[in-house]
Amino acid sequence: MTSRREREKEERRNYILLKAQTLFADKGYLHTSMAEIAEASEFAVGSLYSFFNSKDEILSTIFEHHIEHVISEVEQIHENQEFNSREKIESILEALVRIYVDNQDFFRIYIAEARGVEWGVRTEVGEYIHNGTVRYLDVLSKCFNRAIDDGLIDSDLDPEFLALLLRSFIHSTVTHLIYSSRNYMVEDLLPIVKKVLFDGILMNGKNE
Repeated sequence: MTSRREREKEERRNYILLKAQTLFADKGYLHTSMAEIAEASEFAVGSLYSFFNSKDEILSTIFEHHIEHVISEVEQIHENQEFNSREKIESILEALVRIYVDNQDFFRIYIAEARGVEWGVRTEVGEYIHNGTVRYLDVLSKCFNRAIDDGLIDSDLDPEFLALLLRSFIHSTVTHLIYSSRNYMVEDLLPIVKKVLFDGILMNGKNE
């Protein structure tokens, strides 16, 4: 059981992370200083260093928290025995879209850092992105494999490739929306994502 002092320290750490995340999203990681994070968090710079050793540690902690949250959500749905295979996929879709929409500051940072990873920049953050993506895709692949076993999805399709396509589809779609001028809600996006995944975009002979 944690003490009150430990809980208060954790609350202060989380507050610092929240303020730093906003600054990183607005100004960019490279253009944000520890002094600015301290000011936004209402701490002296020296006090800030009692919570985090560096700006790199703050960024790594932000990534660790968010990536673990995404994976935890997906894993809980996958392990829920009350859902059939379609319900699992639909619930994962809803969870992912909601996470993207509700955490747009973080995903602005993620997009910027992920571009660096794609160009071979192997930092601690890059490792979080890579390892998190591997775990995330593994769970999605298992869900699709179950759906294939249940006859919901064509057995000729590769579950690992389907997981990659789904991840890429959601990621690229929401990335575009984050940087667009339109204020999308989860309720706007989810029906479209579900329709494309389960029904496709063709009219199925309706115009023939």
